[in-house]
Amino acid sequence: MNQTKNIKMRVIFSAINFRMVLIFVETLVVYFFYDRFNFSLQIDFTILSIAIVFPLVFSITSAYQKRQESIGEFNSFRNKVIELSNIVRAVNGLEKKFYKALFSDLLGLQKKVLEHLTDNGDSDMTSIRQYRKEIFYTLESHKEQYNEREKDSIIRVKNELFECVEKLNTLKVHATPISLRMYCLIFIYLSPLVYNSHILASFDKSNFLELGVSLFFSVIIGFIFMALYNIQEYIEDPFDQQGLDDLKFDEMTVGENEVLD
Repeated sequence: MNQTKNIKMRVIFSAINFRMVLIFVETLVVYFFYDRFNFSLQIDFTILSIAIVFPLVFSITSAYQKRQESIGEFNSFRNKVIELSNIVRAVNGLEKKFYKALFSDLLGLQKKVLEHLTDNGDSDMTSIRQYRKEIFYTLESHKEQYNEREKDSIIRVKNELFECVEKLNTLKVHATPISLRMYCLIFIYLSPLVYNSHILASFDKSNFLELGVSLFFSVIIGFIFMALYNIQEYIEDPFDQQGLDDLKFDEMTVGENEVLD
């Protein structure tokens, strides 16, 4: 019960950071500045949709698609590790210690890939790609015991395994368009200059209730824009284990207990 409550609280506050404080302060400063000098700037709110909402939605959608593709690729990587080890295990005449050694190498590859994706350790693609050679040489050392069908299957699955690794690396290093995200952030900071004047003109500030409502709407618009931007930033990297929606590697990785007897 407490764990569920903690998760819910983390979800609520995950989109709140220092940028929220900045937009909050800026909104209030602009609001009272416009009110103090009776500044009037009548601009249709449609401009906010064109300048901010559409780019934000596109950016969030791109980040979400990247996350979903990352889940699919890592799931394929996991399946290929198991499939390759199972094919080798089914080869007649191979010693069990060779199978276990290969499985251990595949787990080592998985560990290196996880370190690279989460930026946890000194692993890079050079060391990971070295595994490609090592696993190939390990498999080739017993090639005389494979029949043609087994040989073709082993080569195919090995290549597909490392294709998944390369795709995961590509998803890691290529972010959604940085220029678009910077554009959104700049216009979010500029947005109070656009909508505050319109809000001030829409309410009677001599009425305490209407003053409170106008302040609320003034703050909530900037809050929503920045919250959406922060959400996009959190799901931008689905591997770093910083956001609540990152890949759950603990539940997706191949475990040592999955080795066949």
